[in-house]
Amino acid sequence: MKIIMILLFISLILVSGCISQVSDKQAAKIGIIIPLTGASSDAGNYVRQGMLLGQGEINNATNRKYNVELILEDSQFKSDLAVSAMQKLMNLDSVKFVIGELGSSQTLALAPIAEENKIILITPGAQTTKITDAGNYIFRTQINTRQEAEFFSGFIKDKAGNKPLALIVWNTDYGISYVDDYMRFYNETGSVIGSVQKFDTQETDFRTILLKIKDNGERNALIAGNRKHIGTILKQASELGMNITFFASSLAEGKDMLDTAGSAAEGLMYPYPLDSESTDTVQQEFQTKYQQLYGTKSEMYGATGYDTLYILSNCFEKVGTDVEKVKQCLYDTKDYRGASGILSFDKNGDVSKPFIIKTIRNGTFMKYEE
Repeated sequence: MKIIMILLFISLILVSGCISQVSDKQAAKIGIIIPLTGASSDAGNYVRQGMLLGQGEINNATNRKYNVELILEDSQFKSDLAVSAMQKLMNLDSVKFVIGELGSSQTLALAPIAEENKIILITPGAQTTKITDAGNYIFRTQINTRQEAEFFSGFIKDKAGNKPLALIVWNTDYGISYVDDYMRFYNETGSVIGSVQKFDTQETDFRTILLKIKDNGERNALIAGNRKHIGTILKQASELGMNITFFASSLAEGKDMLDTAGSAAEGLMYPYPLDSESTDTVQQEFQTKYQQLYGTKSEMYGATGYDTLYILSNCFEKVGTDVEKVKQCLYDTKDYRGASGILSFDKNGDVSKPFIIKTIRNGTFMKYEE
Protein backbone atom coordinates (compact mmCIF):
# COMPACT_ATOMS: atom_id res chain seq x y z
CA MET A 1 0.00 0.00 0.00
CA LYS A 2 2.87 2.39 0.84
CA ILE A 3 4.43 1.87 -2.61
CA ILE A 4 1.08 2.55 -4.30
CA MET A 5 0.64 5.78 -2.32
CA ILE A 6 4.15 6.94 -3.25
CA LEU A 7 3.54 6.24 -6.95
CA LEU A 8 0.20 8.07 -6.78
CA PHE A 9 1.87 11.10 -5.17
CA ILE A 10 4.56 11.18 -7.86
CA SER A 11 1.87 11.01 -10.57
CA LEU A 12 0.01 13.95 -9.03
CA ILE A 13 3.22 16.00 -9.02
CA LEU A 14 3.87 15.27 -12.69
CA VAL A 15 0.32 16.11 -13.76
CA SER A 16 -0.22 19.24 -11.70
CA GLY A 17 3.25 20.68 -12.06
CA CYS A 18 2.76 22.17 -8.61
CA ILE A 19 6.27 21.20 -7.48
CA SER A 20 9.23 22.32 -9.51
CA GLN A 21 12.72 20.91 -9.48
CA VAL A 22 14.07 24.47 -9.63
CA SER A 23 13.37 26.77 -6.70
CA ASP A 24 14.13 30.09 -8.38
CA LYS A 25 11.79 29.79 -11.37
CA GLN A 26 9.33 32.63 -11.84
CA ALA A 27 5.57 32.06 -11.97
CA ALA A 28 3.40 33.03 -14.92
CA LYS A 29 -0.35 33.01 -14.30
CA ILE A 30 -2.66 31.87 -17.09
CA GLY A 31 -6.43 31.96 -16.82
CA ILE A 32 -8.36 29.10 -18.41
CA ILE A 33 -12.03 29.59 -19.37
CA ILE A 34 -13.56 26.39 -20.74
CA PRO A 35 -16.74 24.32 -20.21
CA LEU A 36 -15.90 21.71 -17.58
CA THR A 37 -19.59 20.96 -16.93
CA GLY A 38 -22.70 21.40 -19.06
CA ALA A 39 -22.82 21.49 -22.86
CA SER A 40 -19.54 20.56 -24.59
CA SER A 41 -17.91 19.69 -21.25
CA ASP A 42 -16.36 16.66 -22.94
CA ALA A 43 -14.37 18.97 -25.23
CA GLY A 44 -13.49 21.26 -22.33
CA ASN A 45 -12.08 18.37 -20.34
CA TYR A 46 -10.08 17.17 -23.35
CA VAL A 47 -8.46 20.62 -23.50
CA ARG A 48 -7.87 20.51 -19.75
CA GLN A 49 -6.16 17.13 -19.99
CA GLY A 50 -3.85 18.32 -22.75
CA MET A 51 -2.92 21.43 -20.77
CA LEU A 52 -2.29 19.49 -17.54
CA LEU A 53 0.07 17.19 -19.41
CA GLY A 54 1.90 20.22 -20.79
CA GLN A 55 1.94 21.99 -17.42
CA GLY A 56 3.55 19.01 -15.74
CA GLU A 57 6.31 18.90 -18.36
CA ILE A 58 6.92 22.65 -18.32
CA ASN A 59 7.04 23.00 -14.54
CA ASN A 60 9.32 20.01 -14.09
CA ALA A 61 11.77 21.09 -16.81
CA THR A 62 15.01 22.31 -15.23
CA ASN A 63 15.99 24.40 -18.24
CA ARG A 64 12.98 26.71 -18.21
CA LYS A 65 12.76 30.06 -16.39
CA TYR A 66 8.99 30.10 -15.82
CA ASN A 67 6.51 27.83 -14.13
CA VAL A 68 2.96 28.14 -15.44
CA GLU A 69 0.14 28.49 -12.93
CA LEU A 70 -3.25 27.58 -14.41
CA ILE A 71 -6.36 29.18 -12.92
CA LEU A 72 -9.30 27.12 -14.19
CA GLU A 73 -12.76 28.64 -14.60
CA ASP A 74 -15.84 26.63 -15.68
CA SER A 75 -17.98 28.53 -18.20
CA GLN A 76 -20.55 25.73 -18.58
CA PHE A 77 -20.53 26.81 -22.26
CA LYS A 78 -22.49 29.96 -21.35
CA SER A 79 -21.46 33.44 -22.51
CA ASP A 80 -22.52 35.21 -19.31
CA LEU A 81 -20.53 32.83 -17.14
CA ALA A 82 -17.53 33.13 -19.47
CA VAL A 83 -17.66 36.93 -19.11
CA SER A 84 -17.95 36.65 -15.31
CA ALA A 85 -14.93 34.35 -15.30
CA MET A 86 -12.95 36.85 -17.39
CA GLN A 87 -13.83 39.68 -15.00
CA LYS A 88 -12.76 37.56 -12.04
CA LEU A 89 -9.45 36.57 -13.65
CA MET A 90 -8.75 40.16 -14.65
CA ASN A 91 -9.79 41.96 -11.47
CA LEU A 92 -9.08 39.45 -8.69
CA ASP A 93 -6.29 37.30 -10.11
CA SER A 94 -4.54 40.06 -12.13
CA VAL A 95 -4.26 37.69 -15.09
CA LYS A 96 -2.96 39.05 -18.41
CA PHE A 97 -3.05 35.80 -20.39
CA VAL A 98 -6.21 33.74 -20.94
CA ILE A 99 -6.77 30.48 -22.83
CA GLY A 100 -10.41 30.15 -23.85
CA GLU A 101 -13.18 29.86 -24.83
CA LEU A 102 -14.19 26.80 -26.86
CA GLY A 103 -17.50 28.17 -28.16
CA SER A 104 -17.53 30.86 -30.83
CA SER A 105 -20.27 32.93 -29.17
CA GLN A 106 -18.46 32.75 -25.83
CA THR A 107 -15.14 33.75 -27.39
CA LEU A 108 -16.74 36.70 -29.16
CA ALA A 109 -18.20 37.81 -25.81
CA LEU A 110 -14.71 37.74 -24.26
CA ALA A 111 -12.83 39.36 -27.13
CA PRO A 112 -13.88 43.01 -26.53
CA ILE A 113 -12.93 42.72 -22.84
CA ALA A 114 -9.55 41.26 -23.73
CA GLU A 115 -8.95 43.86 -26.40
CA GLU A 116 -9.91 46.83 -24.19
CA ASN A 117 -7.78 45.65 -21.28
CA LYS A 118 -4.84 44.39 -23.37
CA ILE A 119 -5.23 40.80 -22.24
CA ILE A 120 -3.98 38.12 -24.60
CA LEU A 121 -6.84 35.70 -25.37
CA ILE A 122 -6.06 32.45 -27.20
CA THR A 123 -8.95 30.15 -28.11
CA PRO A 124 -8.11 26.47 -28.64
CA GLY A 125 -11.54 25.70 -30.08
CA ALA A 126 -13.70 28.53 -31.42
CA GLN A 127 -14.09 28.40 -35.21
CA THR A 128 -16.33 31.23 -36.42
CA THR A 129 -14.63 33.40 -39.04
CA LYS A 130 -15.73 36.48 -37.05
CA ILE A 131 -12.84 35.86 -34.65
CA THR A 132 -10.42 36.65 -37.48
CA ASP A 133 -11.31 40.34 -37.05
CA ALA A 134 -11.88 40.27 -33.27
CA GLY A 135 -8.76 42.25 -32.35
CA ASN A 136 -4.98 42.41 -32.10
CA TYR A 137 -4.84 40.55 -28.77
CA ILE A 138 -7.02 37.65 -29.97
CA PHE A 139 -5.42 34.44 -31.27
CA ARG A 140 -6.57 30.92 -31.98
CA THR A 141 -4.85 27.56 -32.34
CA GLN A 142 -7.86 25.90 -34.00
CA ILE A 143 -8.90 25.98 -37.65
CA ASN A 144 -11.83 28.18 -38.67
CA THR A 145 -15.04 27.34 -40.53
CA ARG A 146 -13.81 28.93 -43.76
CA GLN A 147 -10.80 26.60 -43.88
CA GLU A 148 -12.98 23.59 -43.11
CA ALA A 149 -15.63 24.44 -45.71
CA GLU A 150 -13.03 25.08 -48.40
CA PHE A 151 -11.40 21.69 -47.74
CA PHE A 152 -14.51 19.53 -47.31
CA SER A 153 -16.85 20.94 -49.97
CA GLY A 154 -15.18 19.15 -52.87
CA PHE A 155 -15.27 15.81 -51.05
CA ILE A 156 -18.99 16.15 -50.31
CA LYS A 157 -19.68 17.09 -53.93
CA ASP A 158 -17.92 13.94 -55.10
CA LYS A 159 -20.16 11.83 -52.85
CA ALA A 160 -23.44 13.73 -53.23
CA GLY A 161 -23.18 14.61 -56.90
CA ASN A 162 -25.46 17.48 -57.88
CA LYS A 163 -28.09 16.70 -55.28
CA PRO A 164 -28.78 19.49 -52.75
CA LEU A 165 -26.99 19.32 -49.41
CA ALA A 166 -29.09 20.07 -46.31
CA LEU A 167 -27.37 21.80 -43.40
CA ILE A 168 -28.29 21.00 -39.77
CA VAL A 169 -26.47 23.53 -37.60
CA TRP A 170 -26.27 25.11 -34.18
CA ASN A 171 -28.08 28.43 -33.98
CA THR A 172 -24.90 30.14 -32.73
CA ASP A 173 -22.12 32.30 -34.15
CA TYR A 174 -20.37 29.07 -35.09
CA GLY A 175 -23.42 27.76 -36.93
CA ILE A 176 -24.02 31.04 -38.77
CA SER A 177 -20.39 31.12 -39.89
CA TYR A 178 -20.62 27.48 -40.97
CA VAL A 179 -23.65 28.19 -43.17
CA ASP A 180 -22.08 31.29 -44.72
CA ASP A 181 -18.85 29.50 -45.59
CA TYR A 182 -20.55 26.43 -47.05
CA MET A 183 -22.90 28.63 -49.06
CA ARG A 184 -19.78 30.03 -50.69
CA PHE A 185 -17.50 27.04 -51.11
CA TYR A 186 -20.08 24.31 -51.75
CA ASN A 187 -21.84 26.41 -54.34
CA GLU A 188 -18.47 26.96 -56.02
CA THR A 189 -18.31 23.20 -56.67
CA GLY A 190 -21.31 23.55 -58.98
CA SER A 191 -23.77 22.02 -56.55
CA VAL A 192 -26.15 23.77 -54.17
CA ILE A 193 -27.02 24.01 -50.51
CA GLY A 194 -30.58 22.85 -49.84
CA SER A 195 -32.54 23.64 -46.71
CA VAL A 196 -30.84 25.08 -43.62
CA GLN A 197 -32.17 23.69 -40.34
CA LYS A 198 -31.03 25.42 -37.14
CA PHE A 199 -31.32 24.17 -33.55
CA ASP A 200 -30.61 25.57 -30.09
CA THR A 201 -27.73 24.33 -27.96
CA GLN A 202 -30.09 22.57 -25.50
CA GLU A 203 -32.09 20.73 -28.20
CA THR A 204 -32.52 16.98 -27.79
CA ASP A 205 -35.36 16.13 -30.20
CA PHE A 206 -34.43 16.54 -33.87
CA ARG A 207 -37.28 14.53 -35.40
CA THR A 208 -39.16 17.55 -36.73
CA ILE A 209 -36.01 18.82 -38.46
CA LEU A 210 -35.26 15.40 -39.89
CA LEU A 211 -38.79 14.95 -41.22
CA LYS A 212 -38.57 18.36 -42.94
CA ILE A 213 -35.44 17.18 -44.71
CA LYS A 214 -37.18 13.95 -45.70
CA ASP A 215 -40.23 15.84 -47.01
CA ASN A 216 -37.90 18.07 -49.07
CA GLY A 217 -36.53 14.97 -50.77
CA GLU A 218 -33.01 15.78 -49.58
CA ARG A 219 -30.79 12.72 -49.29
CA ASN A 220 -27.54 14.31 -48.13
CA ALA A 221 -27.04 16.33 -44.94
CA LEU A 222 -24.14 17.96 -43.13
CA ILE A 223 -24.37 18.30 -39.33
CA ALA A 224 -22.54 20.99 -37.33
CA GLY A 225 -23.03 20.75 -33.58
CA ASN A 226 -21.29 19.21 -30.59
CA ARG A 227 -20.67 15.49 -30.27
CA LYS A 228 -23.90 14.76 -28.39
CA HIS A 229 -25.97 16.74 -30.93
CA ILE A 230 -24.42 14.84 -33.84
CA GLY A 231 -24.88 11.48 -32.14
CA THR A 232 -28.52 12.21 -31.30
CA ILE A 233 -29.33 13.32 -34.86
CA LEU A 234 -27.79 10.16 -36.31
CA LYS A 235 -29.65 7.94 -33.85
CA GLN A 236 -33.03 9.59 -34.42
CA ALA A 237 -32.58 9.51 -38.20
CA SER A 238 -31.94 5.78 -37.95
CA GLU A 239 -35.01 5.30 -35.76
CA LEU A 240 -37.08 7.13 -38.40
CA GLY A 241 -35.74 4.77 -41.06
CA MET A 242 -34.29 7.62 -43.12
CA ASN A 243 -32.18 6.75 -46.15
CA ILE A 244 -29.74 9.63 -46.03
CA THR A 245 -25.98 10.11 -46.31
CA PHE A 246 -24.63 12.09 -43.39
CA PHE A 247 -21.52 14.23 -43.23
CA ALA A 248 -20.41 16.15 -40.14
CA SER A 249 -18.13 18.95 -39.03
CA SER A 250 -14.74 18.34 -37.42
CA LEU A 251 -16.47 18.53 -34.02
CA ALA A 252 -17.88 15.02 -34.54
CA GLU A 253 -15.03 12.99 -33.11
CA GLY A 254 -15.37 12.07 -29.46
CA LYS A 255 -16.61 9.36 -27.12
CA ASP A 256 -19.88 11.21 -26.43
CA MET A 257 -20.84 11.00 -30.09
CA LEU A 258 -20.28 7.26 -30.36
CA ASP A 259 -21.95 6.54 -27.02
CA THR A 260 -25.03 8.49 -28.14
CA ALA A 261 -25.32 7.29 -31.74
CA GLY A 262 -24.25 3.69 -31.35
CA SER A 263 -24.37 1.78 -34.64
CA ALA A 264 -26.14 4.72 -36.33
CA ALA A 265 -22.75 6.44 -36.53
CA GLU A 266 -21.38 3.87 -38.98
CA GLY A 267 -20.23 5.45 -42.23
CA LEU A 268 -20.31 9.06 -41.02
CA MET A 269 -17.71 11.15 -42.89
CA TYR A 270 -16.06 14.33 -41.59
CA PRO A 271 -12.91 16.47 -41.98
CA TYR A 272 -10.35 16.45 -39.18
CA PRO A 273 -7.35 18.72 -38.50
CA LEU A 274 -5.39 16.06 -36.61
CA ASP A 275 -3.82 12.79 -37.68
CA SER A 276 -3.29 10.74 -34.51
CA GLU A 277 -1.46 8.14 -36.63
CA SER A 278 1.02 10.69 -38.00
CA THR A 279 4.63 9.55 -38.37
CA ASP A 280 5.85 12.95 -37.19
CA THR A 281 8.00 12.31 -34.11
CA VAL A 282 6.59 15.23 -32.10
CA GLN A 283 3.02 14.07 -32.64
CA GLN A 284 3.92 10.46 -31.93
CA GLU A 285 5.67 11.36 -28.69
CA PHE A 286 2.70 13.42 -27.56
CA GLN A 287 0.24 10.62 -28.32
CA THR A 288 2.41 8.14 -26.38
CA LYS A 289 2.59 10.41 -23.31
CA TYR A 290 -1.12 11.23 -23.48
CA GLN A 291 -2.08 7.56 -23.72
CA GLN A 292 0.20 6.61 -20.83
CA LEU A 293 -1.40 9.27 -18.64
CA TYR A 294 -5.05 9.01 -19.68
CA GLY A 295 -5.38 5.54 -21.16
CA THR A 296 -6.44 6.67 -24.63
CA LYS A 297 -5.10 8.56 -27.62
CA SER A 298 -5.79 12.27 -27.78
CA GLU A 299 -8.34 13.78 -30.14
CA MET A 300 -7.91 17.30 -31.55
CA TYR A 301 -8.90 19.26 -28.43
CA GLY A 302 -6.37 17.57 -26.15
CA ALA A 303 -3.59 18.12 -28.68
CA THR A 304 -4.62 21.74 -29.29
CA GLY A 305 -4.81 22.49 -25.55
CA TYR A 306 -1.30 21.09 -25.12
CA ASP A 307 0.05 23.15 -28.02
CA THR A 308 -1.65 26.35 -26.88
CA LEU A 309 -0.05 26.17 -23.44
CA TYR A 310 3.38 25.34 -24.85
CA ILE A 311 3.32 28.13 -27.44
CA LEU A 312 2.41 30.69 -24.78
CA SER A 313 4.99 29.30 -22.35
CA ASN A 314 7.68 29.36 -25.03
CA CYS A 315 7.04 33.07 -25.50
CA PHE A 316 7.51 33.59 -21.75
CA GLU A 317 10.88 31.89 -22.08
CA LYS A 318 11.88 34.11 -25.00
CA VAL A 319 10.61 37.55 -23.95
CA GLY A 320 9.27 37.31 -20.38
CA THR A 321 5.70 38.16 -19.38
CA ASP A 322 5.35 41.67 -20.75
CA VAL A 323 2.05 41.55 -22.66
CA GLU A 324 3.18 43.56 -25.67
CA LYS A 325 6.32 41.49 -26.09
CA VAL A 326 4.40 38.23 -25.73
CA LYS A 327 1.84 39.43 -28.28
CA GLN A 328 4.59 40.12 -30.81
CA CYS A 329 6.21 36.77 -30.01
CA LEU A 330 2.93 35.02 -30.83
CA TYR A 331 2.63 36.84 -34.16
CA ASP A 332 6.23 35.85 -34.88
CA THR A 333 5.55 32.16 -34.17
CA LYS A 334 6.00 30.32 -37.49
CA ASP A 335 6.19 26.62 -38.34
CA TYR A 336 5.85 25.48 -34.73
CA ARG A 337 5.92 21.67 -34.66
CA GLY A 338 3.29 20.72 -32.16
CA ALA A 339 1.10 17.85 -31.06
CA SER A 340 -1.67 19.01 -33.39
CA GLY A 341 0.53 19.69 -36.41
CA ILE A 342 2.63 22.57 -37.72
CA LEU A 343 1.28 25.95 -36.59
CA SER A 344 2.00 29.49 -37.75
CA PHE A 345 0.04 32.56 -36.67
CA ASP A 346 -0.92 34.93 -39.49
CA LYS A 347 -1.46 38.69 -39.21
CA ASN A 348 -4.95 38.09 -37.76
CA GLY A 349 -3.84 35.60 -35.12
CA ASP A 350 -5.31 32.65 -37.05
CA VAL A 351 -3.55 29.36 -37.79
CA SER A 352 -3.94 26.85 -40.57
CA LYS A 353 -3.53 23.08 -40.28
CA PRO A 354 -3.66 20.19 -42.73
CA PHE A 355 -6.90 18.18 -42.85
CA ILE A 356 -7.61 14.51 -43.36
CA ILE A 357 -10.97 12.81 -44.04
CA LYS A 358 -12.17 10.45 -41.34
CA THR A 359 -15.07 8.04 -40.99
CA ILE A 360 -16.50 5.54 -38.51
CA ARG A 361 -16.18 1.83 -39.10
CA ASN A 362 -17.02 -0.89 -36.59
CA GLY A 363 -17.47 1.76 -33.92
CA THR A 364 -14.01 3.22 -34.44
CA PHE A 365 -12.81 6.60 -35.75
CA MET A 366 -10.41 6.02 -38.63
CA LYS A 367 -8.99 7.59 -41.79
CA TYR A 368 -11.38 7.42 -44.72
CA GLU A 369 -10.35 5.16 -47.59
CA GLU A 370 -12.27 4.47 -50.77
